[in-house]
Amino acid sequence: MSMKPLLIEIGTEEIPAGVAPRMGAALFDALHKLLADAGVAPASLRLGVTPRRLLLHAADCPVLQADREETIWGPPERVAYKDGQPTGAAIGFAKKSGLSLDDFELADKGDGKGGYMKAVQIVKGRPVVAIIAEAMPGILRKLPSPKQMQWQDGETRADAFIRPIRWIVARLGDTPIGFSFAGIQSGLISRGHRVHGSSGEIDVNDPFAWLEGQFVCADRERRKSEIGNQLASAVNAAGVELVDDIDLLEEVTDLTEWPQVITGRYDVDFLRLPAEVSRIELKHHQRCFSTQDTNGGKSNVFFAVANIESKKPEAVAQGNERVVNARLADAAFYFDRDPQQTLDARVEKLSEIVFQDGLGMVGDQVRRMRGFVLDNAKDLVVDANDAQRAAYLCKSDLTTGLVGEFPELQGYMGGIYARMDGENDAVATAIEYHYAPTGADDALPLDRIARAIGIAERADKLLGYFHLGRIPTASADPFGLRRAAIGLIHLLEAADMPMSMTLSKVLDESAKQWNQQRVTITIAAETKLAVATFIHDRWLGMNAFHFTRSALDAAIHADLELPMHRIVEVAELLTGFADSEEGKAVAAANKRIANILKKAEGVGSEVHTELLTEVAEQALYEQLCAAEQNFPSDPGAQLNVLAALREPVDSFFDDVMVMAEDEAVRGNRLALLARLRALFLNLADVSRL
Repeated sequence: MSMKPLLIEIGTEEIPAGVAPRMGAALFDALHKLLADAGVAPASLRLGVTPRRLLLHAADCPVLQADREETIWGPPERVAYKDGQPTGAAIGFAKKSGLSLDDFELADKGDGKGGYMKAVQIVKGRPVVAIIAEAMPGILRKLPSPKQMQWQDGETRADAFIRPIRWIVARLGDTPIGFSFAGIQSGLISRGHRVHGSSGEIDVNDPFAWLEGQFVCADRERRKSEIGNQLASAVNAAGVELVDDIDLLEEVTDLTEWPQVITGRYDVDFLRLPAEVSRIELKHHQRCFSTQDTNGGKSNVFFAVANIESKKPEAVAQGNERVVNARLADAAFYFDRDPQQTLDARVEKLSEIVFQDGLGMVGDQVRRMRGFVLDNAKDLVVDANDAQRAAYLCKSDLTTGLVGEFPELQGYMGGIYARMDGENDAVATAIEYHYAPTGADDALPLDRIARAIGIAERADKLLGYFHLGRIPTASADPFGLRRAAIGLIHLLEAADMPMSMTLSKVLDESAKQWNQQRVTITIAAETKLAVATFIHDRWLGMNAFHFTRSALDAAIHADLELPMHRIVEVAELLTGFADSEEGKAVAAANKRIANILKKAEGVGSEVHTELLTEVAEQALYEQLCAAEQNFPSDPGAQLNVLAALREPVDSFFDDVMVMAEDEAVRGNRLALLARLRALFLNLADVSRL
C-alpha cells in the first residue's frame, strides 16, 4: 500500500493561553477517529500546538483507503418471498441497494427469526485526501473554545473560530488536501515566527524541523521543558531560588513560540511590601516568575519569558522593570494608606457594593454569613466568637485601595490588615484563607473557621442565584456556580476536619439567614431542592478514584441523610461490595424489589405472621426482624448485616409467588418487601448499584 507523509496546519492570530492545547487535543482525536473509522492507520500521528498554530503530522499515511466488504441485510424471508417468488418488497430493496436479486441470498442473522435477504458487496476504497477534505470543515467547526469570532468581510467568512485564521496547510505527500474554512483556502504555504520567521512551503516530511528553522518550537512539551531549563540557568546565575508556579509555566508556554527567559530586578524599596503583593503583580499582570533568596526570604529578582530573541536582552529587561516598578509603586501607595482605616470601620462601606442585582449588597451577605457561622458554630466545630468576627470582617478588604487595584489579593490582604488592626491570629487566618479552594484541584484551608465561612458563602451564593433563576446551562456558567458547588462539596466531604452538618442542614440554615434578614428575597423550599440536586449532580460528575459513581449515587439516596464525609465512607464500602458476587446478587434483588413496589399501590409496612404460609417467607421475616432489632450504627457493620440477608432473599424469590391471587397474602408479601427495602435504605439505595 502506498504511504505518504500527512500534514495539516491551521494558522491563526494568537489563541488565548490554555485554549490552544484543548483545541489541539480535540483536533488530534477527531482526525484520528476519522481515519480509524475509514480503516486508515497513519504511523505515529503527532500534535504540535503554539499560540499561532495547530499542527498534525504523520510520517506515513495510506494514500488510498483499502477495499472492504460490506454486508447488506434486507427484509426477512416471510416478507421478501411468497410461494417461492420475490415480492415487491424484495425487488424494491434490491433496486434501492443498487443490486440485482441475483446478488442476494437467504441467510441467518442469528436472531432465531429465520432467514433474511443478504448480499456482500465490495466497496472500493476512497482516496484519503478526499476523506479528509470532506470532513475537515466540520471538524474545525466543532473544536472546543470558550468564545468564537466571525469576520464580517464577506459570505466566505461565515465560519466562526476562536481567532482569525490566516493560513491553512493540508497535504498528503505532494497532493494538496483541498478545502476551505473561514474564508481561507488550504494550501502549502506556512508562516514562521511573527518577528524572526518568514513564509514558505513547509517541509511535509519534517514540519517540526522546518518550523525550528523559522524560530518556532511547535512541540509544546519541548517548549515547556526549554522554558524550565532556561529558568534553571537564570536562577543559578542570579544566585536566587525560583518560586515554583506550575500554572504560570503552563501559561507562558502557551504564550510563546520561541521562548527566551529574561532576568529583571525591581526596586529594593518594594521588598517592604508583603511577599504575595509582588508575586501577584508579577504573575497576573506581567506573567513573570518570582524568586526568593537562598534563605527563603524576599528577593527583588524576577524572570520574564519573552517571545523574541532580542539582540539587546537588557533593553527587554529594562522595559519589564519599568512596568513592574510602576505597578509596585501603586501597590506601595495603597499599602501605606489603607491601614489608616480599620477593617471594622470599613464594614459599613460594604453596603455600597452590589452583591448581585436583585440580591442586595455585600454588606447584607456578610451579615448572613456571620449569622450562619454563629448559629452553627457547634456543628462547624469552631469558636463562635472568633468565627462570627472573621465572617463580619472577611469582605472588608474589598473596600481597600490595594485590593481594588489588585483584586487577586482579596482575602490575603484582609488577613494582613486584620493583624495590623490587632485582630487575633484565628480571625486573621480565617479571613486570609476563606476563599479557598478557588479551583477544583486547590488545597483546602488548614483552618476550621476559614472552612466554615467558605461553606456559608458558597451556600449563600447558590441559593441567591438559583432564586433569581441564574442556573448554569450546558455551555454557560457566568457566575461560577459550578465552581461554588464543587468548592462546597470539597469542604463538606473532607474527613480531616469532619463536620456533622448534612447538606440539607447547610442549605436550611443558609436559607434561614436569607429569610430572617428579609432585605431582599425569601428562599423557597423549591429553591433549596434545586440547589441540592445541582450539588448532587456535580458530586456525581466529579472524578473520584476511591469510589464509583453508582456507589455514591446509592449512598446519596439513603433515607437517612448523613454528613457528606460519612456518605463518602458508605460509597467506598459499596464500591468494593458492588464488585463482589454477593454484592451483585444483593443489588439485583433490590432492583427487583424496587420495581415490584413501584408498580404496587398502597403498600403498608405491617406484616401479619399468620399470613406467612411459605417456609421461605417465614425465614426471611425472622431474619429481617433480627436485623431490624440489632441494626448497628457503623456503616461497615450495617453492610455486613444487609449482606447476610442475601440467602433468605434469594430463597424467597425462588420459592414464593409475591403477586399471589389472594389479595391479603399478596399485600402481606408486599409489606414484607417494603420492610426489607426500608432496612436497606437506612444505609443506601442498593438498587442503584
